Amino acid sequence: MAIRHEITMTVRRAAAAAILLAFGWSGPAFAGESLTLTAGSPGGGYFKAAAAFAEYIKAEIPGTSTTVIPGGGWANIERIDAAAETADIAVLENALASMAWEGTGPTGKKYDFRMLAAFRQPGAAQAVIVESAGIKTFEEILEKNYPIKIAMFERHQLATGQALAMLEAYGLTVEKIESMGGKVIFTSIGEGIRMMMDGLVDMWFTGGSYFPHSQYIKLGAKRPFRLLPLSKEVAEQVAKKFGQDIMEVPADIYADNNGTNDAYWSPATIVTFGVRTGLSDDLVYKMTAALAAHKEEFWKVHRMHKYYRPEVAWQNVGTAPLHPGAIKFYKENGYMP
Repeated sequence: MAIRHEITMTVRRAAAAAILLAFGWSGPAFAGESLTLTAGSPGGGYFKAAAAFAEYIKAEIPGTSTTVIPGGGWANIERIDAAAETADIAVLENALASMAWEGTGPTGKKYDFRMLAAFRQPGAAQAVIVESAGIKTFEEILEKNYPIKIAMFERHQLATGQALAMLEAYGLTVEKIESMGGKVIFTSIGEGIRMMMDGLVDMWFTGGSYFPHSQYIKLGAKRPFRLLPLSKEVAEQVAKKFGQDIMEVPADIYADNNGTNDAYWSPATIVTFGVRTGLSDDLVYKMTAALAAHKEEFWKVHRMHKYYRPEVAWQNVGTAPLHPGAIKFYKENGYMP
């Protein structure tokens, strides 16, 4: 209970950190056992995961202090890069980590960092389209020259890059969609679903989100929908681009919510913890052990954390290598060959 209370207090303290960041403060490059964790927006799932991990570290490594700051996306990569060292631990999607490591991201730069663990249930591409559109496959959109209106996350989001890559694999570039009289709208998921409910757009498309998703359940309460299937070939093509594995999405995941879908393949987007390269092997070993020691508490922080188990946490972290300290923990405990 004490740790859960501390997690709540950590989340509340985020507002103060957000104000400091707004005025240009990024903190010093921490070393030793004073650690900064960069997460997502205060109160969000990524921030809660980082706050929980911070408390487990303090509980298991006496004398260690931690600070959790708001962040997200590419900012987290920039902060744990060896050239910056403004954070020590970051919440990263595996695809984002791969792009940063390989230099295929928006900056074109290769970043130097390491991985610690994958911890959240894989997210899948979900092309949610209203039944009234009469479209059941991506191929039909082209065949019918359908003026489809698609909403998706803001342009800077990883899930948007993935979604655009999938559309392009079917010959549906933004330019092609517009030439058919359609449109691609970049917005929030809440606004996108509202637009679907109001008949302003036909589809919400994300390159990766968990399922069943509450927003799509909300949509089903008003309008019947389906998920357009991705072929295994397209899933593999896009997964390769973003340094991911693929997964099979089961059929009828929204059967109880006015939604339908056949089983299909998708890149698997998994949320991970990345770490600064310069952290000592001993410290990262202890941090990895701390997360494993508190796994059942961690599961309670977010239902998607049930995926986390040290037996598999070393897998699906993307193409960036694991930190030697993490490797030592996984191997010594028989989790990694």
